[in-house]
Amino acid sequence: MTEHYWVDTAESLTTCIQQLENASFLALDTEFVRRSTYHPILCLVQVMTNTGDIFIIDACALGDLTPLWQCLQRINAIKVFHDSRQDLEIVWHLSGSIPSPIFDTQLAALLLGYGESCGFGRMIEGELGIVLPKDQTASDWCQRPLTSAQIQYAIDDVLYLARAYPQLIEQLQEQKKLSWLSEDNLALENPSLYQSDISSLRKKLKAPPFFKHLQRQRLDALLLWREEIAIQTDKPRQWIADNTVLIRLADQMPRHLDDLHASGLSPQIVRKHGQSVLALLKHPPHYEEPPVLPEIQQNLLKSLRTVIDQLAMEHELRQSSALAGKEDLTYWLHSGKRPDKLTKGWRSALLTQGNVDEFVAGLHRDSQILI
Repeated sequence: MTEHYWVDTAESLTTCIQQLENASFLALDTEFVRRSTYHPILCLVQVMTNTGDIFIIDACALGDLTPLWQCLQRINAIKVFHDSRQDLEIVWHLSGSIPSPIFDTQLAALLLGYGESCGFGRMIEGELGIVLPKDQTASDWCQRPLTSAQIQYAIDDVLYLARAYPQLIEQLQEQKKLSWLSEDNLALENPSLYQSDISSLRKKLKAPPFFKHLQRQRLDALLLWREEIAIQTDKPRQWIADNTVLIRLADQMPRHLDDLHASGLSPQIVRKHGQSVLALLKHPPHYEEPPVLPEIQQNLLKSLRTVIDQLAMEHELRQSSALAGKEDLTYWLHSGKRPDKLTKGWRSALLTQGNVDEFVAGLHRDSQILI
């Protein structure tokens, strides 16, 4: 097994933090379980310093990791994650803060031709030629003692992340793309990413296309109600009511408790919350609906898509939609200006470099797009 420090006491955590204080970068990962709770249960935090020290921090044994979160917030070392959103969600939930500065190697992998949402294993195989085992992916990280295979798996996550990071940086510098990632990495520090609002909940469950305005309002109300109950009880959303039940309730407008039973709500939920659900459906609050995409001439959309595809190909992006999706292009064609997403970071750099603004302006001049 790779040499490492096991941290499961306040004293060993203090020693660990003293070592982290002097690091220039930290490779970080977490192991957690999320089977029967709303919030993930943190089991391990793995850290490797740029000098090669590996710390496996036993969150189950320690309980309170406040000194660690304060350290990560305080020190200037770059915090390196791969696909950081879930890790940072846990840190935000437990500490109310996001460590800074962050570097997400999944974002780097996208710009280096690995494609959108590149998995850690594929990136490590591509960068280091090492095929990582996957047999511990679904492990029970709450169990104690952990097996030697589990511990090595946890070590490998930061060991190879720390080895790949300098290589990724070097390639990005060679291709003059390193600065392009600044905006995207900085955006990961925004706490709103880790909090549920109606916009994020709609992405998890989209209203059926046949829903009219009132049905969509009911579904919005139910989504927020379910989220509130799930947080209060610390239970998975689907344990409160699964998605098909919410859609059925929003569509059929039940008027009695028996109707809620018939729609699929559990007896326990009906008993505790039935009257509240009926009242909510009868008078759903108003939430601002997302803008409806305008109709755009298909030949214009196709022309712009071709330019985006070519630009993505030139920069080795496997999916041009990672640069700009259909909704982005439709908005751009209709309004004549880039959507906010395309005015920042590497996307803005690529589009500016490719003179795409001039191309869109030309389409406007030569077409009958209604503004």
